[in-house]
Amino acid sequence: EEVTESDDEDNLSSVLHQRAKMPWRACGKYLSAAGILLLPLLVLSQLLKHTVMVAIDYCLARWTSDAISGKTELELKNCSYCEDFNHSPYSKVFSILCCLGIVLCLVTSIAVEWTGLKVTKKLHSSLLNKIILAPMRFFETTPLGSILNRFSADCNTIDQHIPATLECLSRSTLLCVSALAVISYVTPMFLIALVPLAIMCYFIQKYFRVASRDLQQLDDSTQLPLLSHFSETVEGLTTIRAFRYEAKFRQKLLEYTDSNNIASLFLTAANRWLEEYIGACVVLIAAVTSITSCLYSKLSSGLVGLGLTYALMVSNYLNWMVRNLADMEIQLGAVKRINGLLKTEAENYEGLL
Repeated sequence: EEVTESDDEDNLSSVLHQRAKMPWRACGKYLSAAGILLLPLLVLSQLLKHTVMVAIDYCLARWTSDAISGKTELELKNCSYCEDFNHSPYSKVFSILCCLGIVLCLVTSIAVEWTGLKVTKKLHSSLLNKIILAPMRFFETTPLGSILNRFSADCNTIDQHIPATLECLSRSTLLCVSALAVISYVTPMFLIALVPLAIMCYFIQKYFRVASRDLQQLDDSTQLPLLSHFSETVEGLTTIRAFRYEAKFRQKLLEYTDSNNIASLFLTAANRWLEEYIGACVVLIAAVTSITSCLYSKLSSGLVGLGLTYALMVSNYLNWMVRNLADMEIQLGAVKRINGLLKTEAENYEGLL
């Protein structure tokens, strides 16, 4: 019995270790199917888009700071004939950056959708060729529903869900990195606290991904009995009234609703915990360093506002990054299952003619 318990604990720890790992092979298979030309275009467009977005915010912060300082100088000089602050150069640069950002957003969206379409066509074509040439023992040992599920549900996930999740994941990741870079640029003292904060975020997201994925699956699994029971109740309403089972079915419906609400409540609480806990630490450190730099280094008010604005948004970006990472792990299971069928050996037709 002791050996059995120790074996169960070892199996449980190995399963938890596997669940905490990112399916890098499936991710590499998905990215390799995109091709050598499309993948660099996708990465480059994302980097340029977020660089332009940071440049827009920096230009707006610099414009605000210079306008405030120019107005203050005019008030100190107390001259009515002095020229007002010239907003024309700033408005031109701001307009150009905004137009460039709109074009890059369009290019990024087209690159993401094009990548998803190309990957789906390539995987679907390869899978179809493998299934057509598969030996008869493959169809005798593999259920037909499983094969149809690979062509329908998994291909639909790769076609529709993975590109959108990939775009959200890359956007939230780059926004989080750019926010930390802006805060570090505005207040270099933030770099001192960035290393322990990054280590803490790594361990938190490592355990949060597993919990978030399990809670999401629990929410989905408790929602299906609720919908099924409601549909059955509506269809058999006359029979239920004839046998006077209204109270029994009402109680069962409340039990299913409570189970689904508990799962949804825990999932929402876990997401809010991740957002508020890490976000509060980042905002506290950024606010203390910004105020200290403003008092002793005479940092401009526009840059201080820019740093605090990005600090307030880090928690939201980080929350979406971890949630999209958990969604990506679930959706990459479709690529993993299709990749497993792609390893099927073809029938040997030599010597049949």
